[in-house]
Amino acid sequence: ASGVVPAIEIDEALLERVLERANAIAARVPQAQLDPLAALAWPGVVREPERDAVSMQGDALAVLELALDDFAATRAREGSRLLGFMSERLDAIADLVTQLRGWLPEIRAALHTRMQTRLAELKIPVDPGRWEQELVLGLSKLDVDEELDRLETHVAEARRTLARGEAAGRRLDFLLQEFNREANTLGSKSVDVRTSQASVELKVLIEQIREQVQNIE
Repeated sequence: ASGVVPAIEIDEALLERVLERANAIAARVPQAQLDPLAALAWPGVVREPERDAVSMQGDALAVLELALDDFAATRAREGSRLLGFMSERLDAIADLVTQLRGWLPEIRAALHTRMQTRLAELKIPVDPGRWEQELVLGLSKLDVDEELDRLETHVAEARRTLARGEAAGRRLDFLLQEFNREANTLGSKSVDVRTSQASVELKVLIEQIREQVQNIE
């Protein structure tokens, strides 16, 4: 137990022999002074106390348990930090999607106006029906509703994956590839500086999440 000083065990027979030889030497060398404590330094005179293997094992297990508890607590803190970090980025992505949806009507109206203006500048008679068909076709090529829908779906799935509390690294890595695909498509279809900037911001957020995903299982 802690604070208990073990008794000193001496091999009396061996000590006696050591002292006899020391006295014999002292008799031959009168000026030599015999130090009794020096005899205790002779190998084997002082017996090493037997170690309590059971007690040592218990102490070792106690230290190991403390180390494991500390490791588990550290991982829990790190996991909580990573969860908060990634949740913030997912919230930011969701906010961007909401902003983009709010901008789309204005962007479409502006595109419609630009196309009409250019057509008027050409001063070429155009069949109204054909004009409307071309306009619809042009707008459909630039439509990003599907990309925004998929981004919202990916955000919801990423949140569910994080909330499960299970190994999520591979699943999140796959989702991030899908996130990045939608961000690239959004950028390629952009006809407005706001959507272009939003595409860049999305890629930054996705990359930030990807860096943290490398630290989880």
